[in-house]
Amino acid sequence: MIRTALRPGWLALLALLVVIVWAFYQLGMWQIGVSSNEAAREHAAAQAARPTEPLGQVTAPHQPFPDDGAGLSVSAEGVYDVADQFLVPGRVLEGEPGYWVVTPLRTAASGQEALLPVVRGFVTDPTLADEPVADPVSVTGTLAPSESPGEAGDLGDLPAGQRATIDTADLVNVWDAPVYNAFVFLVDEQPAVTDASVVRIPPPVFGESGIVWRNFGYGLQWFTFAAFAVYMYVRFLRQASRPRPDEPPHTPSPEARPQEETPCPPVPSSRSSA
Repeated sequence: MIRTALRPGWLALLALLVVIVWAFYQLGMWQIGVSSNEAAREHAAAQAARPTEPLGQVTAPHQPFPDDGAGLSVSAEGVYDVADQFLVPGRVLEGEPGYWVVTPLRTAASGQEALLPVVRGFVTDPTLADEPVADPVSVTGTLAPSESPGEAGDLGDLPAGQRATIDTADLVNVWDAPVYNAFVFLVDEQPAVTDASVVRIPPPVFGESGIVWRNFGYGLQWFTFAAFAVYMYVRFLRQASRPRPDEPPHTPSPEARPQEETPCPPVPSSRSSA
């Protein structure tokens, strides 16, 4: 079978098979990617379609994070407390590393004065982080659960004014008011008090986006086609390698045949009969 596979025609067929398998694999991976992206878009659209709710109707300070709160659009009014503003290093926006600018909003949305961490935006350098004026402001943002200390990895010793994560369990110990067990990604503020140097962060999509099974099935079909092409190539190669029934059996050439020994005639006896 190897001799047959090394013939020019079969080598050309093998090259064609490689191209076909590679193309089918790429098409399969593209369909699987489409299935995931389509599901993510549907999930993001469903999240965006949820109405904005007042923060006080969703959660309160020291309460557990609501089960369906991740990704919910909430609104609150208050004043930015720049004295407790901090930066979160090791974050990335559009492939560029930098810092989140987190400023607590001092608000009475739940009936008592409390602090809500607000991610006002992203900067590539700490010097670009502004300090908004302490005027009343109305904010709308996407609610997110508190981060855990281990989410950021090992950032080493951070300078003053920086924290590895937005860990509200830790902020309770350093801020002078009750703290919400959540934070928000700023979407809009009225009036606009954040400087243009702080780039707004697109709200993340929370939850399992899943896949669209129709496109996922299309991807599996392309993989099946690739496997079938390999199977047919091997099958035809085996058939071509088998001897044909009408071919005479292979016999060695006369030169290759071993020489048969010719028996020597008997030697007459030298005795004479008596």
